Amino acid sequence: MNNKSFNNGNEPRLKGNSINYDNENTEITKGIFTTCKKRNGKCPPWQLSAKKIQHNKKEQIINYKNAWLKVYDVPVIYFPKFFHPDPTVDRKSGFLIPTIKNSPNANNYLSLPYFKVLSENKDLTFTPRFYNDDQVLLQTEYRQVNAKSTHMSDLSIFQKKTEQSKSHFFYNYYKNFDFNYFEDNDINLNIEKTSNDTYLQANKIKSPLISDYDVLENSFNLNLYSDDLSIDTSLVVYENLSKGKSSDKYEYILPKINLIKTINNKTNLDGNFLLKSESIIRNYQTNIFEKININDFEFNSNPKISKLGFYNNYDFIIKNVNSDSQNSKNYQNETDHYLSNIFQFNSSLPMIKENSNLQKILKPKLSFRMSPNNTKDISKEEVRIDTNNIFNLNRLSINDTVEGGFSMSYGNDFSIFHKQKSREIFNFKLANNIRLKENTDLPKTNQIGAKTSNIFSEITINPNEYFTTTYNTSLGNNLKDITYENLETKLSVNNFVTTFDYINENNTKEKISYLKNTTQYNFDDTNSLLFATRRNKKTDLTEYYNFMYQYKNDCLAASIEYNKDYYTDRDIKPEESIFFKLTIIPFGETSSPNLKN
Repeated sequence: MNNKSFNNGNEPRLKGNSINYDNENTEITKGIFTTCKKRNGKCPPWQLSAKKIQHNKKEQIINYKNAWLKVYDVPVIYFPKFFHPDPTVDRKSGFLIPTIKNSPNANNYLSLPYFKVLSENKDLTFTPRFYNDDQVLLQTEYRQVNAKSTHMSDLSIFQKKTEQSKSHFFYNYYKNFDFNYFEDNDINLNIEKTSNDTYLQANKIKSPLISDYDVLENSFNLNLYSDDLSIDTSLVVYENLSKGKSSDKYEYILPKINLIKTINNKTNLDGNFLLKSESIIRNYQTNIFEKININDFEFNSNPKISKLGFYNNYDFIIKNVNSDSQNSKNYQNETDHYLSNIFQFNSSLPMIKENSNLQKILKPKLSFRMSPNNTKDISKEEVRIDTNNIFNLNRLSINDTVEGGFSMSYGNDFSIFHKQKSREIFNFKLANNIRLKENTDLPKTNQIGAKTSNIFSEITINPNEYFTTTYNTSLGNNLKDITYENLETKLSVNNFVTTFDYINENNTKEKISYLKNTTQYNFDDTNSLLFATRRNKKTDLTEYYNFMYQYKNDCLAASIEYNKDYYTDRDIKPEESIFFKLTIIPFGETSSPNLKN
C-alpha cells in the first residue's frame, strides 16, 4: 500500500486513545485505521480497530495486534496479528488478501498469495491454491524491469493424488536496443506451454501473459524502424488446443519478414511511393507447405480539389507474387510467379447546407477500379465488406492477388450535425459496386464479383444523450435477401442504461447469429444492478447469464454475483455460481466460495 493506492476520495487516517512515539517507533493504544473519507460523524464503511497499533518508521511497517476488520461498525474478520506497509512504501514483501473461490471442475479452494520484493527492479507473486480434496495448485508470477528490457514469467503446477500432474509455463522477454542504421529497435521472445489442452480454462488460470485459452503462441520477433524503412521479422509456432491431439493443431511460420520502404519521389507525380515486401514460409495442417514472397510497389496521390469542388485522388499498385507450395489449396503445387497491377480513381463532392442550428452534409462518392489481370480463385474466402471499406483499394484485405477487371463503387454519405448540442444526430451511408463483367474468382459472400454487388448501408441515429442506435446491413442484389445485419442500441435514461447487440450473418459458413444484452441500473451513487446475457439465435440456446448487485464507494465495494455459463469442452462443464465479493480499498478483494454448492 502506498500513496498511489489511494484514490482522490480517500482520507487515510490513524487515531487512538493514547500515543507514544520516539524517533523510530509510534505506538497507539486502542487505535483505528481507515482510508475512507470522513462522513460527518458517521462510522466509515470499513476500519481496522486494534488493541495496539505500532508504526516502525525504519522498517516502514504498521503492525496491528488483536485487530478486527469492521464493515459499517460490524466486526467481520479477526486478526490476531496483522501488518501492512506504511504509505511511504512503493513495494513491500508480504501476504496479499487471501480468497476462497470455486473452480468449475473442482471443490472450493483457498488462495493465499504472497508478494516478494527481490530487488528494486524484480519481484514475484507466489499464489498457492489449497483444495478440499488431495489437490494443490501452485502458481508463480515473476517480473523484472530493466532500463531497456523486461522479463516476465508465469508458471503453475496442479497436483491431484490420483492423477498425473498438470502444468503451464508462459514467458515474455522484451528488449529495446541501439543499432546504427535504425532509430528504434526491439526484440520480443514469447514462450507458451501447457501440459493439458483444457488446463488453463478448466482452472481459470489468470495472468497478464495469458490472453487466449485456446491458442498458444511461441514466437521470436525482431523489429527495426527508421524514418523511411521498417523491417519486422518473426518466427512463430501456433498451437490450437481446441484440436485435441491431432498434429493439425500446429502451425509453423519460419520465418515471416515484412519490409516497408518509403521511396523518394523523383517523378512529376504528386504523391508518395512505397515499397512493401512480405516473405513467409509456412507449414500447417501437418503436410501443407507454402513459401510465399509478395512485393507491392504503391503510389498514393495527394488529394486535389477542382474548381467545381470535387475532391479527387488516385492510387495504384504493381504487385509481384512468387510462390512454391505442396498440398496447398491456395497456391499451385509448383513454383509460380504472378505479376499484376491495379489502378483506382476516387472522387467525391461534399455539399454543405446549414442554418443557425443544423449543418447538413451530403457527400456523393465514386471510385473507379481497373486491373487488366486475372484474379486468383478466392471465391470461397469469407470477406466482410461494408460502407466503411468498399472504397478502399484493397477492400478484400487479401494480399496475394488483385481484384481483376473494371468496376465502379458509388454511394452517398449524409449527416446532420446539431451545432447547439455539438452532436452528430444523424448519419446515413449507402454504397454499391457494379462491374462490366462478372468475376467468378472473387468471394461470394458480398456478391462483390457479380455485375451488381450487395447494397451496403449504415444508419446511425443519435438525437440526444439518452439514445443512440446503429444499424449496419448488406442486402442482396435481388433486394430480398439480407446477408448481414448488425443492430447496436444504447438507451441511457437517468440511472438506467441498457445496450443491445444483434448480429445475423447469413453469408458465412458459421452463420453466426446472436442477441446480446447488458443492462445496468444505478439506484444512487453507490448501489447498482447489472445484468448480462447472450442468446445464440442459430441454436436457439442461451450461452450465459450474469447478474450482479454491487455496493461501491470510495473505499469499499461489495457485490453478490450470479453467473451461469453453458459452455462445454471435453472436461470443461457448464458452470453455475453464486458468490459474494468484498473489496477493501486499497488492500484488495476477497470472495466467498460458490454458494450454489
